[in-house]
Amino acid sequence: MGIISRVLLLLYALAVGAVTVIVAGVCLNFIPANFWQPSLKFILAQPETLIVLAVMLLLSLFFLTRVFVSHEEPTVADDEIILRQGLSGEVKVALDAIERITERAALSVNGVRESQAVIFKKSHDTPIAVRLSIVLGQGFSAPTVSENAVNAVNNAILTTLQIPSVPVEVTVRDITNAVIERRQRVV
Repeated sequence: MGIISRVLLLLYALAVGAVTVIVAGVCLNFIPANFWQPSLKFILAQPETLIVLAVMLLLSLFFLTRVFVSHEEPTVADDEIILRQGLSGEVKVALDAIERITERAALSVNGVRESQAVIFKKSHDTPIAVRLSIVLGQGFSAPTVSENAVNAVNNAILTTLQIPSVPVEVTVRDITNAVIERRQRVV
């Protein structure tokens, strides 16, 4: 439930609680009849009373629909995607983790000196899209390296996340002749 819904629910609960206390006071004769009967006649004679009742009815219907709708949608943070959902639970992956997977995969391509990825959430068919920005080494073909980077990113995402065929947009940000030293990892 969002913050606006919570504030409205708080105001609604306070109003209903106040009316309940007043009605209980009248029923238990704590509030004398000569006090509440003229006040009740005055309140019922006002045209604003119908407006307040209509707002209360609309709020009641709003909260009633929120109760049924809130259980249908899974709660996913803005920086996460759901990979799998089942009876035993759900598997969520942060977009930052997917960015790192994508950047590492792009750096493994011969001719890519630097890579920077941005991941976008999409629909259920293709849950993510990738925008990859690379620095190309001088002497390498941009179309060939870009195609190899797309294949490497798709293979890494398929292997790690089991999402087939993710749309990848490659942009060559710069062309450099500097050689980036990469140390070999020993596993």
